Amino acid sequence: MAANEEYAPSKELVNVMVRSSEKLEGAASLLKMLEDKADNEQITPAELAAIRCTVETCASDLDVVLEQA
Repeated sequence: MAANEEYAPSKELVNVMVRSSEKLEGAASLLKMLEDKADNEQITPAELAAIRCTVETCASDLDVVLEQA
């Protein structure tokens, strides 16, 4: 990726960044709910897997578009 003031990110990169940001905000919200739940109940592997899957998907999506930039 170019590091100068003339560089403009591609539309695809911007779209992936926006979608990933929204997904990560959702994952953070789920994580907060699990933190609250952990005070009184056990957290299940499936609940953690949902967050892990979201984070991994975002990271992968960003890697793909950044490699193309």
